[in-house]
Amino acid sequence: MFDRGLKHRSGRVIALGRFVLSAIFLFSIWIDSSQPARNAPETYWLLASYVAAAGLVGAATWNSWWLDARLAGPAHWLDVFVFGLLMFSTDGYTSPFFLFFVFIMLSSAIRWGWRQTALTGAALIVMYFAAAALAGVASDQFEYQRFVLRGTHLVILSAILIWFGINQGAPQWTFEGKLLGDISPDESPLPSALKAALRSTEATFGVLIWRASEAHSLTVLCGRTGDEPEARSIEWDGDPDSHPRAPFLFDLARDRALAGGGGRGFRFFTASSALDRSALGPLSDMQGLGVPFSADTGNGLLLLGGIRGLSLDYLSLGEQLAPAIELHIQRHALLSAAQHNAVAHARLALSRDLHDSIVQFLAGACFQVEALTRSARSGSAIVDQLASLKQMLLEEQQELRSSIGAMRSEEVGLIDLAANLEKLCARLARQWGVHCSFDAQVSAAAVPMRLHFDTHQLVREAVANAARHAAPTAIRVSLSEEGGSLRLDIVNDGGGAEPLAPGAPWSLRERVDEADGNLMLATRNGSTTVSITLPLRSSAT
Repeated sequence: MFDRGLKHRSGRVIALGRFVLSAIFLFSIWIDSSQPARNAPETYWLLASYVAAAGLVGAATWNSWWLDARLAGPAHWLDVFVFGLLMFSTDGYTSPFFLFFVFIMLSSAIRWGWRQTALTGAALIVMYFAAAALAGVASDQFEYQRFVLRGTHLVILSAILIWFGINQGAPQWTFEGKLLGDISPDESPLPSALKAALRSTEATFGVLIWRASEAHSLTVLCGRTGDEPEARSIEWDGDPDSHPRAPFLFDLARDRALAGGGGRGFRFFTASSALDRSALGPLSDMQGLGVPFSADTGNGLLLLGGIRGLSLDYLSLGEQLAPAIELHIQRHALLSAAQHNAVAHARLALSRDLHDSIVQFLAGACFQVEALTRSARSGSAIVDQLASLKQMLLEEQQELRSSIGAMRSEEVGLIDLAANLEKLCARLARQWGVHCSFDAQVSAAAVPMRLHFDTHQLVREAVANAARHAAPTAIRVSLSEEGGSLRLDIVNDGGGAEPLAPGAPWSLRERVDEADGNLMLATRNGSTTVSITLPLRSSAT
């Protein structure tokens, strides 16, 4: 019963408390023959009227968030006024000063906030002192000691309840687990946001209206609890600032809405001024909660209808839903961007690897075929050259298989790395028809397999560049350790027949930069040296 009737219904709790408190107090002074101490007929009439008013307010606002908001202020100040009059007319243990004070202060703290609580406390204390002063003038038996003690209690209790208003604020909603779970970057975040909002609020149906930045159309998602939302697009050229910026309650059938609360007071307006009925379709007569939200990619409005026992407390729920939806959309955008970046990075790496391996090998094979063609035209025997080309193709096939297998490993020893590079240099020598020697001075340490792959591709590209552009007779590749880095020196005696463009060689620089290494290019005394240093361990490890 509590969950259905009073949970998240602070207006009902306040109205019920007002009625019960006033009725009990009327009964208590009726059975006490010594009370009221002053102006008995007027006091009974006042209390009876107050009980009736409390009952009417409770009945009117029990199922109406609109009347609850409209009558909240007048009912609150009626409580303050009755408190002052009853302080003057009653004495002794039946005086309602303490219970009424606590009730009024708590009502203010729950409904509005610390500023209204402080204002209410000040008004109550002033009325208490005024009533005590009038009672002292009217009676020679005024108890000043009790007056001071009660006044001190009120001041201390006011401070505590103001602190409560500052630190507790509006009623908070709790959810089981994560309000909006993670989503795949390939899925839209809007349907999942709508379904999660329906689930968390126990709403029957909902509408999510989304306008992407700079777009002239709206994406409208309509759905009921447990069903997949249906999406449609409509043209729209309205004002993007027409929707309220804060959560609001609305009733389209009666064309009324309100926003605010939480210490700012309520702002009343027509629902038609904030909502476009054409976008709502068959739900154009619903009432419920509206939650505006915005993200870097656009602005949206979530409308939740069919909420059982809709009350002003749902405004605080809207204040929690809005940032949760915004974070959900932003997280999806970041995941999508990360996925796109990863795909772009993978494409770039794949294209570079293909260029540095297969493309360069095919270029060398074409070089060999051209030589075979010239030999055939001159009448020379080409059997040995064909056998050499076949062997080169087989070795390249084996190299590709070895590279694929190596990718499944995490580390490789430097000695094995040097041995593989020596074999690669021998194949490159046959491929490009140039003398290519190799020497290494390395330890038995293990390095990441990525370093093994990078060094092979760098040597392939550097030797191919030298053979195609520098016309060398000899190329020397040296591998050594230098501090925490691995150093590659590729020296050719071609002298750089073709001048390099600024920033070249591009492919080498891209791979070296990605590996957090350094590349230096020097030409001296008819030879060109490419010096590359790569960290033995990447920063990620």
